[in-house]
Amino acid sequence: MPAGERAATITARDRMDEPQIILFVGDPYRCERALAEREGAIFAGDRGGERHTLYGDELDPKRLEIELRSDSLFNERRHFVIRRVDGIQAEAPLATLIARGIPTGTFLTLIATALKGKSPILKACKENGSYVPLPSPRSRTVMKAAEEILSERGLTAEKEALSELVSLAGGDLLGIAHEADKLSSFVETGAVSRETVERLGFPNAEHTVYPFYDRLGERRLPASLAALANLDDDPTWILSGAIRHLTRLTMIRLLLDRKATRKRIGELVGIPDWLASRLIGQAKRQLLDRLAASLEHAIRLDLEVKAGRLAATDALLDLALAVTSPPPE
Repeated sequence: MPAGERAATITARDRMDEPQIILFVGDPYRCERALAEREGAIFAGDRGGERHTLYGDELDPKRLEIELRSDSLFNERRHFVIRRVDGIQAEAPLATLIARGIPTGTFLTLIATALKGKSPILKACKENGSYVPLPSPRSRTVMKAAEEILSERGLTAEKEALSELVSLAGGDLLGIAHEADKLSSFVETGAVSRETVERLGFPNAEHTVYPFYDRLGERRLPASLAALANLDDDPTWILSGAIRHLTRLTMIRLLLDRKATRKRIGELVGIPDWLASRLIGQAKRQLLDRLAASLEHAIRLDLEVKAGRLAATDALLDLALAVTSPPPE
């Protein structure tokens, strides 16, 4: 390596303040982002480097220690990443290894979703490296985080489209990121509509009941029947869930009529902020009396099913028609 290039590399390394050992604990998406940034810092200015990925539930601490202390023939910097640290049954051996320290030029990153406060690994990382908690965003900030994830991929979304995306992913940032990657491949204009999310979201995944409940709450008969046709779940169980959904909508409509804020509605109904926003949009489509009547009808149908006088599939069709039909004149 030319002297000037070597000097520049050494200077870049001297400026790097990455700890040799670090523990990320929390939201999978945020941990992945932190890992990518750390790796970029570790290998900045280097022509190459070694990365080794291990998993906590398969980890052999003795073998890991040998690998950590063995010199590389080709690279001056090595990065060992241990995923699923919370899957380690016996933490003491790895904690001991961390306490001993690792050779210069070697970096160790541990990733866990959650660790107990008395975890030996957590204690060892705090004392001999760095511990970075990365909790999942609170419910009220998930929508903002989803918007940022889309923006990073050059996408924008209407509020309803954003809510649909968050709902499909269950508020999980990593799931939202995966769907955003997919959307960026298909959306040429960069603008994501709700219809686009519904059409492209999770086509290879197992169908869930939530689209049916949402279409029911939106009083969209063809869409609700289409969502219902895709389900293989027990129709009796689907009916019970529909009753729960209508109960929530009735409660939310009542609270809306009493001028409750979205935050207060979420607290009283016991749902996260992003879900409250979604259900508020559905509740606004109907009057309280209409929702109460739909809920009462759903309960009657459920009783008929449990008494053996009505098939659950017929009850679901009846309910879909009743909820989505125009109100009587």
